[in-house]
Amino acid sequence: MSTISTDQLIANFKKAVEDCIEIPNSWLPEDLHDNVRGCRTITRLNELLDKKDGLTAHVKLKALKARNIERMAAQIEGDSAEMDFPIDYSQNETDEIMQHRAEMALVSGMISGGLIDADDLLED
Repeated sequence: MSTISTDQLIANFKKAVEDCIEIPNSWLPEDLHDNVRGCRTITRLNELLDKKDGLTAHVKLKALKARNIERMAAQIEGDSAEMDFPIDYSQNETDEIMQHRAEMALVSGMISGGLIDADDLLED
């Protein structure tokens, strides 16, 4: 069972709150109005503003990877005298859903390639 960090709990809580709060059209500029529902959630407003600013999912993923690389590079620079050290990946930001999909694809590929059997997954 994996543990959830405090930062992840706060991010989950923030997302839940942003999904619940609705801003009426009267508070929004004309170009952000939702004429069907009469309001927008904060989550949807953030998506629209990110799209307007050119912050696509791809750009955000590239920025996340760059931040992770900077953290790992700082670890290597700090321990450059001794190259026999493990890199601490626990500080890296991750997309839990994407990581899960990648792990499932890896296991599926290992089963398809004959490296493991489905029965091997049931063994403790």
